[in-house]
Amino acid sequence: MKRNFITIGLILLILTGCVPTVSTSDSTVSNNVSSALEEQVLLPTRIPEVNPYSIEALANRTYGEGELTIEYLWERQEDFVRYYITYTSDGLTIHGFVDVPEGDGPFPVVIALHGYIPASEYETLDYSTRYADSIARQGYIVLHPNLRNFPPSDSPGRVRDSLTGYTVDVLNLLELVQQSAGQPGIFENADMERLGIWGHSLGGGIALRVATLVDDIDAIVLYAAVTQRYNETSIGLPVYDLRVIDAPFSIHHGLDDDTVSPAWSETICDTLEDLGKEHDCYFYEGQPHTLLRSGSSDALFIQRTVEFFDTYLYDS
Repeated sequence: MKRNFITIGLILLILTGCVPTVSTSDSTVSNNVSSALEEQVLLPTRIPEVNPYSIEALANRTYGEGELTIEYLWERQEDFVRYYITYTSDGLTIHGFVDVPEGDGPFPVVIALHGYIPASEYETLDYSTRYADSIARQGYIVLHPNLRNFPPSDSPGRVRDSLTGYTVDVLNLLELVQQSAGQPGIFENADMERLGIWGHSLGGGIALRVATLVDDIDAIVLYAAVTQRYNETSIGLPVYDLRVIDAPFSIHHGLDDDTVSPAWSETICDTLEDLGKEHDCYFYEGQPHTLLRSGSSDALFIQRTVEFFDTYLYDS
């Protein structure tokens, strides 16, 4: 504290012109004072850099600047029509499909996010198509992107970006659909005011990240979701924040899952309970990571999913 008083006194002497002729030692003091003054007054304040993979960085980005193209009508079923789409995300071309129900609508919109499949094995109509179609049959427009690195979408390569690239792909698609909603075309009857998200495994982790950033999501289904692996990196970077998510959750997990631990879903359920968030949690005895070939458990999961979306996207 005493050093600060001396520095201030010397600065005042300099500014008022009351500094006497100085010796060599006095010059040294004066130079030190000038340096201190410059350090305290003239140097710019350093602004901390924002981690490009952080929630803050994603929240401050712009989305939907590319194009969404309806490539062709892919398949017509009794209750819905499937279209093949491509769209732009971060300069990449992302492929996928959209299921559009028959009828006049308006229809709530659900985005369905698949889990990890090796690129050599991935196909656009993957295992999660069954769930997307089951939701569409009940009167929902379902968006099913392949996401980057899943052929034939462009593949810049998998990096440790805390799911950021995949999240950007989802946010770009949502914004592009928002721009098309109500306009002539397949999204003419899309009601983006009633928006749900569904995610399995890797897709469940992405769903949590998207829900943290998109306030308009009204219902969240997590299916054997990767919820813990990415949420704290070695530098303590959270990829989602349950505290800011107001949408209700429906969480599902097979208790014999040896790919994603059921304990991860138990942790999410406990945290939601502590936070007072609306949620339902279902654990399936003897069931693996994917319920697809599990008969009654898979059918029950689909039933619960549709009833959940009906409650919060149709009946609310």
